[in-house]
Formats: sequence, C-alpha cells, structure tokens
Amino acid sequence: MNFIRNTLCVFMLLIACTLSSIAEQLPTASANFSITLPDFISITPMTSPVLTAHITDKTGNLYAPLSAGFRVISNRSGKTTLYLKANAITDSGYEEAMFTQGNRVYIAFTNVAKIPSHSSFINCKTGAIPKSSPGVVAYPVLSVTGAENKYLKSKNKYEVTVNNGTSYVNVNIGSNVLNSSFASNDPRGFYQAVLSLTEVDM
Repeated sequence: MNFIRNTLCVFMLLIACTLSSIAEQLPTASANFSITLPDFISITPMTSPVLTAHITDKTGNLYAPLSAGFRVISNRSGKTTLYLKANAITDSGYEEAMFTQGNRVYIAFTNVAKIPSHSSFINCKTGAIPKSSPGVVAYPVLSVTGAENKYLKSKNKYEVTVNNGTSYVNVNIGSNVLNSSFASNDPRGFYQAVLSLTEVDM
C-alpha cells in the first residue's frame, strides 16, 4: 500500500510540475490602468437658507432677515480665491447690486414685475432722496461667514478665500431697510437680487 501511495504522490507531483511548466510557456500580457485626478472646485447653493421675506408696509423693513449659503468643495492643496457678488435687474439689464454707504455694504433689490430704470437704481446706490429710486430697495449685509473674506469696494463684491476640503460660506442680510431707498412710490410686488459665488472675477 505504501508503494502505491508513494507512486501516486510522485505521479501527481510530476503532473503538477508539467502543468506549471506549460503555464510558464503560455504567452501572457498585462494592462496597467491609470487615471488622473485634476485640481477641482465645486460650488453649490444650500437648500436651507432663508431666501424669501415680506416687507412691512409702513417702514420698508423685513419681517425676518435673509440668509444664503454655499457649499464649496476643493481638493487643491493651497487656498482658492472666490468672488461673492449680487445682481439685480433694471431696464438696462442685470446690474451690480452690492454697494456701500456709510462704511456698510448693502444689496439693492429691484421689482421684477415693474422693472425700475437704471437711473432709479443709481439713485438708490448713491443715497439720493427715497422717492428718486422707485422700484428699488436695499438691505445691509450683516456678515459673511465660513471663510476668510473682504469687501472690494472698487469692484462691488467680496473676495472669499477657501481652504482645501469643504467650506460653508454663509451670507446674512439684515432686515432694516436703507432709509433712503424706501418710499411710498415703490410699486407693490416681488423684489429680487441674485447672489452668486464664483471663481471667475467678472
């Protein structure tokens, strides 16, 4: 029995060696998959901010302050500069809606049903008497949080600096109207300003 077992073991070993030798002689090839991940940045608006509020009919103040948020994801190793700006529509098209008065930043909102004139928009931004800017009202930017930022007065926008990873940039708008922007000749209806965060300095 031992002889038979030993013979079987030797026979199986010879078969294994032969198969291994045949496998080594078969042609083989390999393919290396490679992918490249470039620098990227993603900016998306948040779905939970307060984007709508009502104006009180006597003072022009909002019943509640407004807020907007953006989520920024970047894989860049260093810092990335973004630009936060606002636009509102007039009879000349979309115009820059951020401006300063008395060292405070404001955003102008315009009536979208009865679109105001360009001159009305300019009157609001320059602090003319309230009745000279029908269809335009303005509210202060109380804060920009979640990233380093500074207001560029010469460009009417914020410069926002984000780091690698995920950042949440929040913009908080106060409820007190700019006094020189609200008057009885402001038509009723929906007023709007469009806030955007972009990498392009337009």
